[in-house]
Amino acid sequence: MAIVLGKETKKAKDNFNFSGQPFSTKLAKNIALIKSVSAEANADLKVLDKTIAQAIVLVCNEILNDKHLEQFVVDQYQGGAGTSMNMNANEVITGLAQKLLKNKIAVHPLDHVNRSQSTNDVVPSAAKITVLQLLDDLDQELDSYIKITKEKAQQFKNIKKSGRTHLQDAVPMTLGQEFSAHACAIEKDIARLNKTRANLYELNLGGTAIGTEINCPKGFRQSVIKKLAIATHYPLRSASNLIYSTQYCDQFLEVGSTLTILSSNLIKFLNDLRLLASGPNTGLNEINFAPVQNGSTIMPGKVNPVMAEALTQICFQVIGNYQTMLLSAQAGQLELNVMAPVLYKNLFESLELMTNGVHQFSKLGMNTITASPEKCKKWLQDNTTAQKTKFANEIGYDQAEKKKGG
Repeated sequence: MAIVLGKETKKAKDNFNFSGQPFSTKLAKNIALIKSVSAEANADLKVLDKTIAQAIVLVCNEILNDKHLEQFVVDQYQGGAGTSMNMNANEVITGLAQKLLKNKIAVHPLDHVNRSQSTNDVVPSAAKITVLQLLDDLDQELDSYIKITKEKAQQFKNIKKSGRTHLQDAVPMTLGQEFSAHACAIEKDIARLNKTRANLYELNLGGTAIGTEINCPKGFRQSVIKKLAIATHYPLRSASNLIYSTQYCDQFLEVGSTLTILSSNLIKFLNDLRLLASGPNTGLNEINFAPVQNGSTIMPGKVNPVMAEALTQICFQVIGNYQTMLLSAQAGQLELNVMAPVLYKNLFESLELMTNGVHQFSKLGMNTITASPEKCKKWLQDNTTAQKTKFANEIGYDQAEKKKGG
């Protein structure tokens, strides 16, 4: 379908020609969802013609079914709190509804499609729903990752090895215990991520420009959020303070900060795995990664832990994205945060990157790890610190330190 730009969409496309990447299609679809339920609520309240409302709903359903997504063209970096995104959606829906009605009834992007709404309540609400959906995807991948990690812990539970502190020999443990500890860390990360959902369920929809509900008919806020909750299957509710919910972005920061903790825990273990797999002849070589690709263009047979390296880089990006989010959130002034678009962009990117990264590492990294029991045994036998520690309670620390071998 040919792209026909509305006048405000064209201005935004010309003004914000930065990255060449339009804003998130997931966000566009959720804006369309809000336009749909808003049209229904407005028709119920008799502030919008039913025929126009029906046309808006039909068009929005097409968008939700992945049609017309090429019409959402505004750059992901843009001035304003998302006005250009909202106008892009308003104009796309208007044009398609006008076509559906065969131009027999005039449809206006603001008087009809944007009725009882503002950019400042539509876009944050759509963004929260988008984050909830992306959290669902990530949760599923993390569950699979934990399952595989626990399987490895069970598989390696009887393989004794040397535990290490300060990168030096310490005391005995099992390889399974190392993997079990990591599974526990990720379980706690999932619990932390799930706790962030509660604040995302609070929407400022119906608050319009700054949360005072100006130009919003009585009953609209309750009706639109109820319809949205039914459509999304999330327990959405109206924010306890609409003005707060319009100004502050802390709900999004909470998700970003928790992703940063998840990234930190992943990086820690990924570094451990790369150390444990080092060698194979001049390193620890207590575990092995499958050769998913050639490790070198010059050294035949070299195997690199590329999936662990890739997921580590994704974690670096997620941590960096959070710093941009933090700056964006604190840059809000008075009754609105006009820097929110880059916050949304970075949070969506972090969630999608983490989901894809964990998926690939689960399949081609964690799932392929095998143990080297003989190397684990050798390093443990050579660990005089571990052998001496066994005698410390019997003969005292000083005497055990003098003891040679085990």
